Amino acid sequence: MSENARTASCACGALRATARGAPAVVNACACLDCQTRSGSVFTYTAFFPNDAVEIEGETRSFRTMRAAGRWHEASFCPACGVSLFARLEVFPHLTGIAVGCFGDSAFAAPDGFYWASRRHHWLPAPTSVKVVDTQ
Repeated sequence: MSENARTASCACGALRATARGAPAVVNACACLDCQTRSGSVFTYTAFFPNDAVEIEGETRSFRTMRAAGRWHEASFCPACGVSLFARLEVFPHLTGIAVGCFGDSAFAAPDGFYWASRRHHWLPAPTSVKVVDTQ
């Protein structure tokens, strides 16, 4: 990978995703599928072109059909269980990497916050990014 690369890793370090360049899109999503998959109230994902991402380490994947009828495949570390990256039918040319796994608090803010209508009542809607009630 080039000098303009950043690496995300799982909790145990056995699975890594290195991405070159800037993400094509960064989003946060509070849909019920993302909440269930992540175990959190929303996901925060940076999507990079597939050819700019290198995955190292063993993975397990789980594919689900989303409410809109499209598949979503989450890939995780079989040792520690961290969901590190995902591929979505709606973005076949992109790989989404969990932003928290980069360990970079200065990472870009999301371009949009999706499924705001599903966010938990105590979580305010962001004011500095596009907010979409559904997707």
